[in-house]
Amino acid sequence: MTHALAVAAKNISNAMVSKLVLSVMMTFCVSVMGAQVIIKEEPEVIRLMQVYKSTNQQEPTIKGWRIQIIATSNRSEMERTITRFERLYPQIDYNWEHNAPYYQVRIGAYEKKEDLEAFILKLKKEFPMSIPIKDDINKTELIQG
Repeated sequence: MTHALAVAAKNISNAMVSKLVLSVMMTFCVSVMGAQVIIKEEPEVIRLMQVYKSTNQQEPTIKGWRIQIIATSNRSEMERTITRFERLYPQIDYNWEHNAPYYQVRIGAYEKKEDLEAFILKLKKEFPMSIPIKDDINKTELIQG
């Protein structure tokens, strides 16, 4: 009886090894042959994706974040801040607005607030008034190389 159990266990073990080897060989053959996978989407999924793309293309802006490095009623102070910023960060674009009585200088374009947090900590050393500001961001501004 024990001999029969040992033979059965050996056969099961051999079968498992055979399946493993077969599986590895099939994986190798598929990767070597460059097998093609065909994905069949449901018509409703295709329709919903088209609606999503169309809606997304019509809207050129999203709600995002910028960093405001200064807000002051003194235009000379704003101009000095811009000059210092340009010297330290020549590769980063900025824009300024006059929302009476304040001149506001804002930089960057971030989709999520978390995306700007590391940089704002660095900025605060030179520009201590830096704060995150919610703003309308053109989608093209978010595309970075």
